[in-house]
Amino acid sequence: MESRLEKAYNKSRAWKVSQVNNDVYEVHSFPSVMVDIGKRTCSCFQWQINEFPCAHAIVAVRKSGKNLDDIVVPWYHVSEYCLTYAPTIYPIPTIEKPPFNPTDYVIYPPNVKRLPGRPKKKRIPSKGENVQQIRCGRCGRMGNHNRKTCKEPM
Repeated sequence: MESRLEKAYNKSRAWKVSQVNNDVYEVHSFPSVMVDIGKRTCSCFQWQINEFPCAHAIVAVRKSGKNLDDIVVPWYHVSEYCLTYAPTIYPIPTIEKPPFNPTDYVIYPPNVKRLPGRPKKKRIPSKGENVQQIRCGRCGRMGNHNRKTCKEPM
C-alpha cells in the first residue's frame, strides 16, 4: 500500500489545490474534484469505495499539512496486517469428501463436421515458422502475396 501511496503522490504533484475551508479542498485536475478531509470523501468516490485515499485526497492532505498516515484507515497498516495472522489458525476438518469418479472429469474432443467446399491446399504455417517471401509483380513489395492477391492501392 505504501507503493500505491507513492504512485498516487507522484501522479498528483502537478495539480493545483485551493482551500475552501478548514477540511474542504478543490483539486484542479481534469476534471476538478472536491475533497473533504474531515469526512474522508472525494467527488471521484474512490476514497469512499476503497477507504484508501485517492490521488486527489493525497494532494489535499499534503496541502493541509496533516500527516498522511493518520488519513489512511488502520487496517492498511503493516501492524494491523500482522495482528490478523497473530493468533493460531486451525484447519477446518472435512467430515466426508464426495466420492471421486475420474470419468466425470474426462474432457472429450469436440464433434467435428467436415467443412463445406474444397479443402485448403495451402498449409497454414506454424508459429515461428519462416514463410518464403516473394516479390509482388503489382506493388513491388516483398511478402506472401502476388499480383492476383495484392490488396495494396495503386
